[in-house]
Amino acid sequence: MTRPLTLGLAALLLVLAAWTESAIAQTAIKPAPAIATPPIPQAVKGWRGYPLRDGVISIQRGKWRSDTVKVPVAAGKGLEYKLTMTKGEGLVYNISYGTLADSAMMLTEFHGHTKQVGGGDLMFYSKTGGSPQSGVFTAPWDGIHGWYLKNDSPTDVVVKLELAGFYVLESK
Repeated sequence: MTRPLTLGLAALLLVLAAWTESAIAQTAIKPAPAIATPPIPQAVKGWRGYPLRDGVISIQRGKWRSDTVKVPVAAGKGLEYKLTMTKGEGLVYNISYGTLADSAMMLTEFHGHTKQVGGGDLMFYSKTGGSPQSGVFTAPWDGIHGWYLKNDSPTDVVVKLELAGFYVLESK
């Protein structure tokens, strides 16, 4: 009696194993199709013309501006320096920290948020210490965009912001 039961159980296990392998093969994740690289256009009189891609140019309604702003941050204190920007407006910036002796003693958070009406949106663009940083930024939404600066050093620091683009400086 034991031998037929063992053979029957073995046959059942073989059928189950074959079914499981078949099910796994059918549900296996298939690799994503390769993204086709656009063909290189033929040169005409020595030039290859390409179609304009999204994000290459952003025409703005107003004239751009530039500002150099010195923001004093007292020892052991923190503050925010803010700009108002409309979605799609651009900013080129440089931030530096004057006489800050140890960059680890400054916390800098470049972030933005919408108006908080029934809940708001918040995004951090960059979190760094007191090392100089330059960048190009495009506002993801209408709202306030700027820097939270926290000086953990024992001395006051003057943070210098060099700005150019489309924005409005927030009043203090």
